[in-house]
Amino acid sequence: MKRIIITLATAVLLLPGCAKEEERPVKSTIAPETDFYGVVTDNHGQPLEGVVVSDGHTCAATDENGVYQLTGNEFSYQVYLSLPSEYEVPMAEGLPRFWQQIDTGRKRYDFTLTPLAGGKEESFNLYCVADPQCQNDSHVARFEQETVPDIAAMAAASELPCYGITLGDIGYNTGSTDYTNAVFPLMKRAMQADKTGLPLFQLMGNHDNKVIAVSKNNYTVAHDIAAQRNFEYAFGPVNYSFNRGDVHIVAMDDMIFRSHDDYELGFRDDQVEWLRQDLSFVPKERAVIFCCHIPLRNSSSQNVQAVLGLLKEFASVHIMTGHTHYAENSIYDGIYEHVHGAVCGAWWYSTINTDGTPNGYAIYRIEGSSIASWLYKGTGMDAGEQLRVYRADVSYMEGFSPNYQFYYKEAGQIVANVWNADPEWKIEVYENGARTGEMLPFDSSVTRRDAWASGYHCGVLGRNPDNYDRKSTSHLYYYTLKNPAAEVEVRATDRFGNVYTQSHITTASPADYPSYE
Repeated sequence: MKRIIITLATAVLLLPGCAKEEERPVKSTIAPETDFYGVVTDNHGQPLEGVVVSDGHTCAATDENGVYQLTGNEFSYQVYLSLPSEYEVPMAEGLPRFWQQIDTGRKRYDFTLTPLAGGKEESFNLYCVADPQCQNDSHVARFEQETVPDIAAMAAASELPCYGITLGDIGYNTGSTDYTNAVFPLMKRAMQADKTGLPLFQLMGNHDNKVIAVSKNNYTVAHDIAAQRNFEYAFGPVNYSFNRGDVHIVAMDDMIFRSHDDYELGFRDDQVEWLRQDLSFVPKERAVIFCCHIPLRNSSSQNVQAVLGLLKEFASVHIMTGHTHYAENSIYDGIYEHVHGAVCGAWWYSTINTDGTPNGYAIYRIEGSSIASWLYKGTGMDAGEQLRVYRADVSYMEGFSPNYQFYYKEAGQIVANVWNADPEWKIEVYENGARTGEMLPFDSSVTRRDAWASGYHCGVLGRNPDNYDRKSTSHLYYYTLKNPAAEVEVRATDRFGNVYTQSHITTASPADYPSYE
């Protein structure tokens, strides 16, 4: 059984007024230009050197006396740690609490950390949870009843320490209505460690921004930052980092936000500078896991290449994103980007995403400074369920206009949706127990929809095809059977040698629909 390493809010940790700052001598000279300072010690009062502290704009490491000094600006809102690998995750109200709110007139903010009993962890699991996207009590109830116990069960079964991070869109604000004040407290309770089985860090998505709309011509940095304050107040900083084992994990807001109907991928200049400073304290041989909401995909959008340039300096880089409500893996310039299916799937209307990927989350096994393996875990499904198989010539939603069919639909052809596949996967077909060939990926130039998923969402549920008919799924494979009447088994082998099989053929029968009652 794994160790659950958390520190409950017994209070000496980070909460203002609880650290007894007056009892901690400041043995370093505080420079006149310093806006925020403090002492970082362990739970025995020993000063900790080299701990990185930030206000979201600048970063500084503690000196030999455990003292840090920061120069703030008008946007400074919280002071927080980049948690070192050797120490427990500080917790309050069941969630990671590594920050303190800045109070007017207050300059000193002390922190206390508790060493891990066994020292720095050599291996651990990281859970990536994309897009809960809860707008009301019903959504929260499904998250609590479906997602949370599933995560808890997987964490309880793990022999390794487990940590988690959301990938944005915890809430579901719209262009006209702000739901965060009602939903965030509910989600905070739902995501507590005693329910999920692990400390769950948070990341902001586009729907987590406050409803503060301005025109494109009136956009300012101040507006962008103001839109994130509800999230910060509830969950903490939007640009931060922490360390586990030999891995540096970064979370960043990657939206240039004007309104819920007018935002785009990108990073402000001050964010790039914060990242540069944060990474300057990280050895280049470390792995970096970079978490943000909107997929980067080697984009040329504002400052994305600047961010990627900073990341490429490290030995291993993985980018974790969500936002899309479909799954996709891509590799570019030595970076592996994982676009995760949403835990809410198609916005809680069913139990699948728009591309047929099950509602779910990903689990990454980290060993040393590398990710040793990963798995997409469908909510409520066995961990070995990694694909779905169809007869390609089936017409889904007969009588609905348009009918939904696969591009490859000749008699005797089959299609497999292997939702976490990448180019290193091998998808093989067995007919009557004998291997007959290997499935091919859909050509990138053709319509790549999971016809069953589109037919269900748009036909049975009557959802808008603009949002629910995913036409460019990257993990569909096809094959022409040697014997169309044969018993078929598809075997999918991932890049780590794990083999997943599927012999059930999913049909247009209501019994195979991904309905939710």
